[in-house]
Amino acid sequence: MKKLVNLIRGYVDMEVTGAFPERLLNLCAQNRLQFWKLCWLDETSFTFRIHLQDRKRLDELAQRSMCEVKEKSRRGAAVVAEGIVRRRWGFVAGLAFCFLAVSFLSRFLLVIEVTGNETVSTAVILSQLQRVGVKPGAYGPSILEREAANEALLGLPELSYLAINIYGTRAEVVVHEAEKKPDLLDETIPADVVAKADGVIEHIHATTGQAMFQDRDIVAKGEVLITGDLDLKEPLYGTVDLGYLVVRAAGTVTARTWRTLEETIPLTGQGKVYTGEERTGYSIKFLWMDLDFLQNSSISGGRYDKITETEQLALFGRPLPVWLTTTTLKGYTLEERAIDQEEAAVRLEQVLSLRLEELMEANQGEVLQADFVTREKDGCLTVTLLAECREEIGRTVERE
Repeated sequence: MKKLVNLIRGYVDMEVTGAFPERLLNLCAQNRLQFWKLCWLDETSFTFRIHLQDRKRLDELAQRSMCEVKEKSRRGAAVVAEGIVRRRWGFVAGLAFCFLAVSFLSRFLLVIEVTGNETVSTAVILSQLQRVGVKPGAYGPSILEREAANEALLGLPELSYLAINIYGTRAEVVVHEAEKKPDLLDETIPADVVAKADGVIEHIHATTGQAMFQDRDIVAKGEVLITGDLDLKEPLYGTVDLGYLVVRAAGTVTARTWRTLEETIPLTGQGKVYTGEERTGYSIKFLWMDLDFLQNSSISGGRYDKITETEQLALFGRPLPVWLTTTTLKGYTLEERAIDQEEAAVRLEQVLSLRLEELMEANQGEVLQADFVTREKDGCLTVTLLAECREEIGRTVERE
């Protein structure tokens, strides 16, 4: 073990010559200068080893004892390091600079990870965090995690909890989304349940108020289905009219309805014809620096499609604060051309089906049967959707 320590610290083989060389040994012992491997060559000279760091001290003691010392060889890790520093100082300086740069840059945030969000987008959360100073390139030790989290939470009412945990160059943001509060109805405001579509009632149920129709009755849009006026019945043999009690009507009215939706599209229009002219540019965003290699260039003629793709680079599966954006410009011209009638009809049918689906979802209904009617007139194609549905047709209308 001692040999390994001496090898790491480095040592020097010395040869000592003098009239009284033992005086040097006595001075080394008095000054606690360690030496070993002592070998006498004759009465006036000997060799021994000392640590590399005691080399200058040995010269001072040799002058006091009137001895001459001669260095024979140097060995050990410290000697190798000293040689590297002397011969390749540029490499050592660069290595030292790298260590300093790493130790300094490791105190800046490079990656921000958001977990726990489902309906609130990560981009919205990162934008709010940027406003409070938590962003790539921010100095980590200067961020007060709890204060920054509370300030960011004030700007995000959709969240009930937000915590920021900083681990070196990575900031972990944990969020919990708030539960949506139900809308509270003011029961003191009188209202009626009114039909929002024509139909045949299949089932009507009044939880508050009085139903004005029965099952299998036909109703028109705007008619009052459940009124908020309750006739107070007089007691038996009573002679005084008690009048009406006005309440907020509520209930469900399920009816069979017939919906008609229509869309029109011209059969001629301007279409894109790509010229084949294409340009691709790149831009890099690193922390707060943006390098744009496209330099806002464009394609002659002024008409082109701009396709942008942004990708965050990663190293060994960990995201880096480097975003590469590829922008492709494709030139085109416009020309008048006819639209395929069958293709246009299919497109309009898809649009109408989507509208009907959204309508049924809003009204808690279902489609029983649907048919499409297509007609062409004055260079336009019209598609009509005729649908038989079952849906909730009642809506609450407050009284003035």
